[in-house]
Amino acid sequence: MNKHSLPIAAALAALISFAVGGAAPEPRSATLPIALDHNRMTVEVIFQGPSGALKAARAWVDSGGTDLVMAEPLARDLGIDFSARPAGSGQDAFATKVPVPATSLGGIALDTEGMFVSVQPGRLAMPGIHQADCVLPARCLRRLHVVFDYPARQLVVARPGALTPRGAAVPCRVNPETGLFMVETVIDGEKASLGVDNGSAGTWISQTRTKAWLERHPDWPKAIGAAGSTNFFGFPFETRGDLICLPNIAIGAVPVGETAVLGLPQGLFDWYSKKSAGTVIGFLGADAIARFRVEVDFPGGMTWWEAGPAREVRDLDIVGITLSAGRDGSFTVAGVVSQNGQPSVQGVQRGDKLLSVDALDATNAPMGKVIDALRGKPGDTRVLRLSRAGKTFSVTATVVHLP
Repeated sequence: MNKHSLPIAAALAALISFAVGGAAPEPRSATLPIALDHNRMTVEVIFQGPSGALKAARAWVDSGGTDLVMAEPLARDLGIDFSARPAGSGQDAFATKVPVPATSLGGIALDTEGMFVSVQPGRLAMPGIHQADCVLPARCLRRLHVVFDYPARQLVVARPGALTPRGAAVPCRVNPETGLFMVETVIDGEKASLGVDNGSAGTWISQTRTKAWLERHPDWPKAIGAAGSTNFFGFPFETRGDLICLPNIAIGAVPVGETAVLGLPQGLFDWYSKKSAGTVIGFLGADAIARFRVEVDFPGGMTWWEAGPAREVRDLDIVGITLSAGRDGSFTVAGVVSQNGQPSVQGVQRGDKLLSVDALDATNAPMGKVIDALRGKPGDTRVLRLSRAGKTFSVTATVVHLP
């Protein structure tokens, strides 16, 4: 048995014990291996189908999400009724009237009370996250003590009181309905409430704040358009965001260090605040969170942060393009990052299909692997193979120091 089979083995043991002698006591905690891509976390989750059979799936853990979304193949395997699918919905996810089946992580039952399955047509639960069959939102974790241990590549889930916390304690506020949580930070000497969203690859903050910081610090460089960790999925608005680097963000008294930030319209964060525990000016993304071992006592409203090893590669030393991940596994250039009004890459246009970066075939590659291939030392070059209007061509692009 390898380590990746342990979660389903634990669930099977519990089910067999129940069948032969009554309910087995649930473990107090479980430790599961995780995979990271674009610093987004996936883990093995177990669903119990209508016949009682167990089904293992890869789940994208999204502390900023509220819905459990299944890719169509997984939903069909679990016998989800598709009759509520709206006519003309196309490739858009749709809500069903089917309650989320019993769900567990390493034998720890998750809270799915009152939740209904949403289905994403096609083979991917989310574009660019090719190993994810479903999205596991914060709501499923809201009654647990959870350790997001990025340095050890582990996720620990436990009942409250089962773990002895370690790290610097930072209070948090948790929305009791959605499970989204937020912390108080200090940025440029001012307090700022931020969500903690490990489902987002990067940190996004309201332009009302980023513009104020730039006015206060005219020497801070700025670019236009998402790159690196701030390139989420390539939504159209990402190409218009203000790209800056904050010298530091302090979470309580815990320093994060230099952090890439995309400044976006306030309306996005008005929407986000409605599902969070209060008003936030933005959210910390996985690029910042993954530098730590983060414990979250959701019922107790407390977090603990322990720093991991220093990063070896700078996030925004990169070829400056914004990529859009397609549900068919393709990547399209959503935009080219501009510096001082000039494109940072010549010969590439919005709408070009990215076929490869040097030796990496981009089609069907995880988004993080493609983004990583664009990084390097300033002055390095990357050969981009692209297609436009049915013709294939190559561009030699230079890695630049953004913003």
